[in-house]
Amino acid sequence: MPKTRHIRDPTAVRIAFDLVFRKGRSPPSCPMPDDRELQNLIMDRAPEASASECRDALIMVRKLSYDVYQVCDAFREGSYGKGNDGENAAIRDLEEKNPGFSPDEYQKAFAVGMMWTAF
Repeated sequence: MPKTRHIRDPTAVRIAFDLVFRKGRSPPSCPMPDDRELQNLIMDRAPEASASECRDALIMVRKLSYDVYQVCDAFREGSYGKGNDGENAAIRDLEEKNPGFSPDEYQKAFAVGMMWTAF
């Protein structure tokens, strides 16, 4: 019997994305805030979403944050090419590895990842 795929709550995903990429959070290597704190914040801000939907949203965004770190590192090393073509190739790679985000979110994640990998 095939496993039923869990439907993600788009509000919870947006909130998780905002907490990790737009609210000045640290790269995935930083232990603060921890996932429990982030999940509680998501649950507070998306009361219609279940606890499992909030957890799934955080997992989805955390995966993107780990992948963006690796992609931006590779971009800095020239693995995707240079200039806009290289940036577009890197963002396409993020999209392929992490479907379900908006074009603006991929752009923002890439920009933040470039900041994270600058240090």
